Amino acid sequence: MESSQKRSRGFIIGYNLIYLGVNYLWISFETLILPLQIGSVVPESDMGLLLGIVASLGSFSGIVGNLASGMLSDRFRIGRGKRSPYISIGVAVVAAMLLGETLYRPSIYEILAGYIVLQSFSNMAIGSTQPILAEIESHEQRGTSAGLNGLFTLMGAALGFGVTSFFLSSPYRNGDLYALAAGIVFSGLATLFTIRRMDTARIPKVVDHIPFGMIRKPPPDMKKFSRLATGSFFVFMGITGLTFFELYFFREVLGIPNPAAYVAIAGILVLVVSAVSSVVLGHFSGRIGRWNILVADAIIASVPTIMIPFFRTFYIFLILGSLIGATYGSFYSVSYALASDLVPKGESGKYMAIFNLSLTGASTVSPLIYGLILFILRSSVHLGYVGLFSAAGLFYIIGGVVLFAASRS
Repeated sequence: MESSQKRSRGFIIGYNLIYLGVNYLWISFETLILPLQIGSVVPESDMGLLLGIVASLGSFSGIVGNLASGMLSDRFRIGRGKRSPYISIGVAVVAAMLLGETLYRPSIYEILAGYIVLQSFSNMAIGSTQPILAEIESHEQRGTSAGLNGLFTLMGAALGFGVTSFFLSSPYRNGDLYALAAGIVFSGLATLFTIRRMDTARIPKVVDHIPFGMIRKPPPDMKKFSRLATGSFFVFMGITGLTFFELYFFREVLGIPNPAAYVAIAGILVLVVSAVSSVVLGHFSGRIGRWNILVADAIIASVPTIMIPFFRTFYIFLILGSLIGATYGSFYSVSYALASDLVPKGESGKYMAIFNLSLTGASTVSPLIYGLILFILRSSVHLGYVGLFSAAGLFYIIGGVVLFAASRS
């Protein structure tokens, strides 16, 4: 699959389209569909606990699906394809599950099972797509591709906020699930069509294991890769879990009586800012220096994050949130581009899947930490959120320090 030639602009755009569909799916379920499903079948007093359990188990299954598909697609072809069969299976199962959910009203156990399937197989598709970034030879094109990756990720999130909320408030029954199925199929087919030629090219057989010497004494680039993943984990800890508590913050601290609409407004604005930052800095990251961008993003993001609970107006929140969104957009795209620079040839699937753990692991762990902070400081709602956002800011700073040390090693 490796080629010394530059890929076309159409290829760079096309293979990244699956990120749009999958993130449309994820945001829709995480912020709207899953909470509503659980709320319709369990008592109100149990909703938060059961939502947390379902979300955690789903996230864990997604990690397993991502890792497994990345490693398997590195080593085992199904038919003539290397990545495309795994992407096809993931897309087909997700679409079938979404359509199946329109046929019945699920119980809590069926909701859990369905969410595990959606997370496992959507991550299977993504885990098989991620290595393609590392298999693009051009250093500059990897930066551009990572920027488009971030753009489509954010566009998918925007669709989740906009389209899904529209269908949920409309008379079109199950329109949200039909739209999601169409989105995942369209984006998946676009990616499969784009990679069809390079994916069937024969490549030399790769080794089936990492030499023991590499584990005992990793080469310099892999040491940097490990530190990049560690630093990125802390930075992602600073942002991923906050979205779960945004609606409650608007209602309890900002005093907004109808917080859902304001969450949508804030989410879309922040996504737009993030998208612009992702594309611009992703494209120029090779010239500016990827390490420099990541360290700056982490440190800059910590400041508005810590400031948020001290300003109890929605408009100040929008300003501070936009600053955080700009840093997150560029950090997301540039970190993946840098990871692709560091992975060894023939092992891109495994290592890109491992790097993805920095995001998926953070999104699994951080909500539990933030929830615990709010519980411990429950005697004062405002103090609880001061603690929550301070912890998030601290995670940013820790991540920035780790990345700075890695860049100088």
